[in-house]
Amino acid sequence: MSDTDDRNTVLALLRMSGLRPTPEEIDRIVETFPATRAMVDSLYDVPGVRYEEPAVTFDPRFPS
Repeated sequence: MSDTDDRNTVLALLRMSGLRPTPEEIDRIVETFPATRAMVDSLYDVPGVRYEEPAVTFDPRFPS
């Protein structure tokens, strides 16, 4: 993505969220957006996670 695309994406996300950061804060968000996006995307790249339980769960039913 280009810097212009990143800026447009960030501005659209901010508009949708209703947040109104200062111009300096927006510049910082745009600057860090590619790295942040990559980190979020990596959460979905862990093999096997799709079918695993996200945490230890308790099933209150008695086993049959």
